[in-house]
Amino acid sequence: MRWSRPTHLRGPQRVAVASGRVVAHERDTRLVGLDAATGAPRWDVPLGTWPRSVVATDRRCWALPQDRPELACLDLDAGSARWRTAVPPFSGHVVVAGDTTLVGGWRGYTALRALDGRTGDLRWVRPGPVPVVRPVVAGGRVLLARPGTPELSVLDLDDGSEVFRRDLPEPFADPDDRPAFVPVDANHVLVRCGPRSLWRVHVGSGDADEFFRADADLSPDAPVVSGALVCVRDRRAGLTALDAGTGRFRWRLVADDDPPVGGVVRTENGHLVARRSGILVRVDDDGEIHGRATAGRRLDAARALTPDSVLLTGPGELSAVTPP
Repeated sequence: MRWSRPTHLRGPQRVAVASGRVVAHERDTRLVGLDAATGAPRWDVPLGTWPRSVVATDRRCWALPQDRPELACLDLDAGSARWRTAVPPFSGHVVVAGDTTLVGGWRGYTALRALDGRTGDLRWVRPGPVPVVRPVVAGGRVLLARPGTPELSVLDLDDGSEVFRRDLPEPFADPDDRPAFVPVDANHVLVRCGPRSLWRVHVGSGDADEFFRADADLSPDAPVVSGALVCVRDRRAGLTALDAGTGRFRWRLVADDDPPVGGVVRTENGHLVARRSGILVRVDDDGEIHGRATAGRRLDAARALTPDSVLLTGPGELSAVTPP
């Protein structure tokens, strides 16, 4: 273990990683910035209760608390506020793309709006409110989907105008506040549709083709890209790895009553999968297991931290470990 830090939280916490920093929600109402290599605190500021979203980029971080209708933009190194702006109550889905910040659309409580990422000033608002999954920005365009429908909308990032609309062959799954889309190459994103399929969508045209169809119902959230693999969880709590270029089946990790948690991390020697019990497994591209370790506690998620370490989150604690 590289370092660990108590969070004084019983439930899942919001965490973001960027530019050698970990930004995490702690102690109900605090937001902290930690050194990714050592876990040492760099700043600690009041935020509000249980943020719906925490996002970090190379110089800034954004947080959306639940107990106040505002979005805060902080300096990543110092924790000082760059700006705070009012947003409608029950806003959700924060997505940052360059100097534009998107917020809203979660569960249809508020309309999706775009803010100037440098000042917090409003740029545009979509008609609504309309429920949308968490958007993704690719190629200067915003991809939107309405859960439970096949409707895909592609917007211009600069002014919010609709570039085109397409209907996919299956309705979009509803991952609630979790990611829905994941970029798989420069021109395509993957998205979960129906109970068992992944579809690959071309950002420029909206054309879609079926990337993978499972034999069992899949988790509604987007898959994870780890190197040359795309990893998707199923509702039986197993993990299936696919070729990122073709969608061809590579291997499956069965649950054994200990399901994999969110996140598969590409490591120098393979892919790290974390199980709910705290067991860490390192597998290669063919699914062969090359190392095991245990975190000694229950886990909620794993994510890349530094080139040689992984961040583990779970009730009451953050920790950084070296992959087995």
